[in-house]
Amino acid sequence: MIGIFRAFLWLRWRVFINSLERTGARDTIERFSLATEKLGPIMALVLLVPSSMALAVLGLVAGYGTATGEWLLPGELVRYFLLASTVFAVIGPVVLPMRHGGNVVRLLLLPIPRLALYAAHLTGALADPWVLLTVPPLLMIPIGLAAGGSVVTAAVAVLAGLAFLLVVIGLTSLLSSAIHLLLRDRRRSDFVMLFLVVALPVLGLAPSIMTAQRASERIADKAAGRRPTDHAPSRIEIAARRSYAYLPSELYMRAAHVGRDDRQTAVLPLAGLGAIALVVQALGVGAFRRMLDMPQSLGARRAGALSDVWARKIPCLTPAASAVALAHVRLALRTPRGRSMLVAPLLMLLVFGLMIQRHGGLPFAGVSINTGLSLATFVTFLSLLSILPFAMNQFAIDKAGFTRQMLLPLSIAELLAGKAVGNALVAAVPATCCFVLAAILFPGGSPALWASLPIALAASYILVAPIAAALSAVFPRTVDLSSIGNGSNAHQAAGLLGLLSFGLSTVPSALLALLAARLLHRPGLVPLFLTLWLVAAAVVSWLLFIPVRRLVASRCETLAQHN
Repeated sequence: MIGIFRAFLWLRWRVFINSLERTGARDTIERFSLATEKLGPIMALVLLVPSSMALAVLGLVAGYGTATGEWLLPGELVRYFLLASTVFAVIGPVVLPMRHGGNVVRLLLLPIPRLALYAAHLTGALADPWVLLTVPPLLMIPIGLAAGGSVVTAAVAVLAGLAFLLVVIGLTSLLSSAIHLLLRDRRRSDFVMLFLVVALPVLGLAPSIMTAQRASERIADKAAGRRPTDHAPSRIEIAARRSYAYLPSELYMRAAHVGRDDRQTAVLPLAGLGAIALVVQALGVGAFRRMLDMPQSLGARRAGALSDVWARKIPCLTPAASAVALAHVRLALRTPRGRSMLVAPLLMLLVFGLMIQRHGGLPFAGVSINTGLSLATFVTFLSLLSILPFAMNQFAIDKAGFTRQMLLPLSIAELLAGKAVGNALVAAVPATCCFVLAAILFPGGSPALWASLPIALAASYILVAPIAAALSAVFPRTVDLSSIGNGSNAHQAAGLLGLLSFGLSTVPSALLALLAARLLHRPGLVPLFLTLWLVAAAVVSWLLFIPVRRLVASRCETLAQHN
């Protein structure tokens, strides 16, 4: 068994070294792009060292304070941190890159027991950030308890810490295997991806939105001189409070704290924590075995009802550029990540619209969304931001299709024009739907301001289009558009610079709207000002595309390596 684990460690090390040495990069820019992508996780782990040291000191102080009964605040901080690590163990496999199950399946060809494979898979979870940060306080709390004179409680804390660690890494491994099982079938993976990529972020925003809503209601009641009304807890709230005491983090703290006064009472939380660890590990082993035995089903694709649409030509484009644009839109419609970009703004519109309909307004990020125009502005700008994974990696997402495009009589100018129009269509579909629905559901406001919103969005996109093409050429990244989280995102540098570009491109439109509506008190001038800015942005974009065409032409061979 030890020899197998040594082989796994050596395999991981050689794979990492080979990814740095044998990259096939042909220029400095490509080597820099690959180095930032490979070394980024290592730099993140290095940055965790100060946090680990601080958590170790916190655990030592919490253990000593628990033993002496003098300091209670450090123990409370550890309690909430362990609760957070449990939550991250649940959501981490969803939002962060997963360990590929296909690599584990290949190891079945070797004479390695399945339990050894599961143990290696489980050990790999120790490298996750939330697990690395959990280990220092779990190690130092028993030391602090022993230093304070509670030796027996320290021994109980060691056992409870081991059980809690098994729960955390077991949850990570279980959910990772479960997601792999769900994604084995293509049709099922589409629904899973749609829920994970679209619904979960919306559900994650709900608590913060409701908290902000309650805070604004309290401020309004205080300003009006009304006494805040206390509502009786519902059955769901009562059940949640009772079940909170049985969370792994609470059981661990009870085992480490209560044992100081009555060591017999520490048996129940320790036994409960051990039972949870046993159940989680048993489910993890079962899911892992099922993942190894279950074949991958890709499913057959049927001809779509829009087959005639893809053969048409977009006006004002050459046939070649129109084909590139329609192929880009079709890629968005056929992949789970592309569908999420189309559905996410509409789902946001429905959720925010219901909250506005119910409460009359919605405080969000320091501003209040309480009118149809403000809601339309928010969701249409979100539609523009949602295309970042495609726009900032527009060449590499084609995979082998980019190589075929280079073999066709297709000029770089036509390729860039088609990609720009394709990204615009992907963003325009949800933006138009959100704009129309917001106007229908929440009418009112200045017609001039409503008419200026599409103009502002068009000006922002036109200005960013050449920047997106340049970043896609400089920082290409091979992605899987059916994966979860970072596996389908653009390169980190391209995504960050693209986000900044989109944000800065909206500043001139916002300033011109404020100038006309607030300073000049002439809202009717906003469409005129923004139309002039749209023309200026088109000229700037046309000038920027000249060097971008040369950049893409010089990077064609490098881009083909990512496909």
